[in-house]
Amino acid sequence: MPGMEPSQAQASGFPPAAMARINAAADQYDPEAKGWPALKRVWWLYRIVCVRKVVVSGGHHSVPGPRIIVGNHARAGDGFLLAFVVGQFHALTQAESFTLPFFGKLLARGGQIPVIPGRGREALDRAKRVLARGGTILVYPEGRLSHGGEMWRGKTGAARLAFESGAPLQPIAVHVDERHCRTLHGHFYDRPTVGVWQVGGPAYVSIGEPWYPFVGQTTVVVRDLRRATDEIMARVRSLLELARCSAG
Repeated sequence: MPGMEPSQAQASGFPPAAMARINAAADQYDPEAKGWPALKRVWWLYRIVCVRKVVVSGGHHSVPGPRIIVGNHARAGDGFLLAFVVGQFHALTQAESFTLPFFGKLLARGGQIPVIPGRGREALDRAKRVLARGGTILVYPEGRLSHGGEMWRGKTGAARLAFESGAPLQPIAVHVDERHCRTLHGHFYDRPTVGVWQVGGPAYVSIGEPWYPFVGQTTVVVRDLRRATDEIMARVRSLLELARCSAG
């Protein structure tokens, strides 16, 4: 089928027709992020309606320059808040999100980077180009929502990006008390979906120091990437505990 690699449907679990729609939507990605102001306004509306306040600790660690922000992925809207904490970013985002009505186009035009099944290398190359321009990349190594439970083990893509680009990994954690969270069920991407969203109350954000995991290395092997991934996720967990303590 046009617009779809032969192995994509098998790798993604989506039927061929759905995979073709995902490819078409994701290919609207704008590397110049001309739609970022509009995307940020939508996120601002979510913040005003659903989030009472955002309490940030470690803000002095958030410095300009290329960086790869690595965070926990607990609630569906946590990333929306980070636009008001770390500034403009390009998040590595599951490609099916770009098929959502209206919001999907905003993601693409706002410079969010689609991670398309079978085209993972393309996402990393796009992220490297953003970093080369001095931009910020946001990565959730868990690859799926934890819904506020224990964090999943991280995948190694962020570590590989750090090695290939020379940019630092910067850990960040977002915590929202469970009483201010609501579970919403829907039907998107041709399948049932579930997401936990903040509705009311404050969000607590902890930011850690930038970290260069591969200083002096000219090559890496899988165990190096695994080691760096486990270390940065440990730092995210520590920040999450700090955020929980801030919440009381």
